[in-house]
Amino acid sequence: MEKVSFRTYPRTGMIVPNPMETAKLPTRKTYQVNHKAFDLLFFFNDKDIFGTILKRDKRRPIHFRWCFYKTCEESQYDYKKVIAEAFNPPFVDGFFTIPYPSYLPYGFQGIEFSSPD
Repeated sequence: MEKVSFRTYPRTGMIVPNPMETAKLPTRKTYQVNHKAFDLLFFFNDKDIFGTILKRDKRRPIHFRWCFYKTCEESQYDYKKVIAEAFNPPFVDGFFTIPYPSYLPYGFQGIEFSSPD
């Protein structure tokens, strides 16, 4: 396994659409998602996601979703994870990790970061 450090990467990654199809993400890159409530940088190793928050509105949460469909339309098979609750860490420069739910008998085709109102 190869080590990855956000300190060796620039503070900006390849800006990607949100939601995104995982098969279209080039390998060995860092990606940046810009949202009205947050900006974050992440690395995807075709399994797990490792990221850091660049900017965040603390009044709003940050959610993550593994999407069953590549278009990220809602499905009962989606896997949702809360990265940060409102007014709770991680804050700016906060690190987060999202392990792939390998116990599920199916895979995912997309990912989405969001911040519900």
